[in-house]
Amino acid sequence: MDKQKIIDSLEEEDFVIRVRPFAGDDGSWNGEIDISIMAFADNPMDDDDYDQVMHFTKMMCAIVPIMEQEESIRDLAHEYVLTMIDNKTTIDVELEEECGVTKTYDDNVVHLSFNTKTKGSA
Repeated sequence: MDKQKIIDSLEEEDFVIRVRPFAGDDGSWNGEIDISIMAFADNPMDDDDYDQVMHFTKMMCAIVPIMEQEESIRDLAHEYVLTMIDNKTTIDVELEEECGVTKTYDDNVVHLSFNTKTKGSA
């Protein structure tokens, strides 16, 4: 996916977690990363909702240093990714259709839409 498609896919209410790997002199990843949260200044959410989503986003980012300290949490996340995310056979298409979940693919990005009656405001 090129940069412009990524930029065009963003909405004003989006919170983006950017993971930037650092490379050594030979161009290979040196194991360090920079994690940044990006949000638009003109986000249309009210202050309370914005603060709640920002807090949740910070919690998502906080898992990285927590995993460095707690091997059991790192192992739990590793196993979850292997069994639930990387294992494509676990996706229940009928359940997705019953719940109104639609998937679209844009190169290496999967977009999930949860078309519920409350549109996430319940």
